[in-house]
Amino acid sequence: MKVDELDYTVLTPDVDFERMLTCIERAGRNCYKSEDKITDESAKAFVAMLIKRGHEAMLEHAPNIGTLFHVPRGLTHEFVRHRLASFGQESTRYCNYSKGKFGTELTLIPMMDGLTSVQIERRKDLWEAIERVYLAEIDEGIKPQQARDNLPICLKSDIVITTNVRHWREIFRQRTTKFAHPQMQTVMKKLLADFRSRVSVLFDDVGTVD
Repeated sequence: MKVDELDYTVLTPDVDFERMLTCIERAGRNCYKSEDKITDESAKAFVAMLIKRGHEAMLEHAPNIGTLFHVPRGLTHEFVRHRLASFGQESTRYCNYSKGKFGTELTLIPMMDGLTSVQIERRKDLWEAIERVYLAEIDEGIKPQQARDNLPICLKSDIVITTNVRHWREIFRQRTTKFAHPQMQTVMKKLLADFRSRVSVLFDDVGTVD
């Protein structure tokens, strides 16, 4: 059994985040027929104006951003509630964790905050027992899609999420507040800080990184 950490990877590093602003500006100015006001420096201020006015539909014209999340299974159940996105999730039906590419073990990303040493050891005993049962059933010929019934909700599950800027903003609004799951807050605050560093005008006004 392996215990891992939360992580993410932006899968579209080739996307020019600054160029997103010009795409948004071009679409937005069509609404006002003010294309004649486009300059090399006009996009940022124009996009900021759109956001301030709540004209966020124009943000959908920027290229989509894809991100791979390395999180526990429980968080993936929350992510897929965001319906205006495309998802590609690690499948416990087809992934056979007894294989060498998975280290012949289960990888978990548990939330251990606030637990006593006794509680931590009790959970580890449970997870080790689950791993033994899972691996034994696979060895006995049971398919992964059935053996997965044993797997814990803190099982590491990679999920790719691709969506537009407008919907990323909505995800950050919901998933960085104090009401979000603590692990969700951790990974989403890091991603929001990353996005802000790439193109601040699109994300500075949503969510929190503190």
